[in-house]
Amino acid sequence: MENKSKISLLGCGWLGFPLALNLISRGFQVKGSTTSQDKLAIFKEAGIDPFLVQFNTSSNDPDLHDFLDADILIISVPPGRRSIDGMANYRKMAKTMIDQLTISQVSKLIFISSTSVYPDSNSTLTEFSAADPETESGMVIKETEDLLSGLNMKVILLRLSGLIGPKRMPGRFFAGKTNVPNGLAPVNMIHQYDVISLINCLIASQTAEGVYNGCSPSHPSKEEFYTLAARAEQLEPPTFISEKLKWKLISSERTERELNFSYNYPSLMDWLKKIHT
Repeated sequence: MENKSKISLLGCGWLGFPLALNLISRGFQVKGSTTSQDKLAIFKEAGIDPFLVQFNTSSNDPDLHDFLDADILIISVPPGRRSIDGMANYRKMAKTMIDQLTISQVSKLIFISSTSVYPDSNSTLTEFSAADPETESGMVIKETEDLLSGLNMKVILLRLSGLIGPKRMPGRFFAGKTNVPNGLAPVNMIHQYDVISLINCLIASQTAEGVYNGCSPSHPSKEEFYTLAARAEQLEPPTFISEKLKWKLISSERTERELNFSYNYPSLMDWLKKIHT
């Protein structure tokens, strides 16, 4: 893809907004969607062509004709787990995108998925492992993956592990809690900066298609990681039960091999130590 490619980014939140700024700095024309009227002016000021796009089961499908006037579409919308209608709205998003992408000029789709589609199988899981989600959000993401994979275009499913980075520090997650179970289970995380780098690799690749995992190659235990994470933020460290119950270890071997991708933050513990000092 040339640097003049037009990219539409459905979802400009914690990940999508810095991604959009990065893409603009690299010479791309970027359209970005938000569900908030208040953010339209912020997007415009940042150089993003803003679109108000909402998927609600109680309203009509949004007209995405102008938004989908692009070469590449990136969908970065997590299921709304906190909303009672979150999963239904997500399914409506998937159906609407399928209907309107078939009549668009988009030739490459990057869907930001999640490693929650993999089960806790007490094993190492690669891009070639079977997806068998165990949570409702994992199930709806897998449904969406399957729908999008049927489109007549290059479809990339980027399955990301737990997201960390600016304004999403992990120390608060277990801070002050006691006897947290499964303390010896491995942690699967990826830094926001690595996600943006990885998406840029997928945009540049002429051959990338199918499933790619995004996960730091280091996997400290929950006990090690969250204890140091709490200390890094000067919070009360949690205590864990030293046991290894259900777990999974996410490998991104295809991502690293085929895209020649190297992580900027390969060691989660080193990243936390730098914050801590």
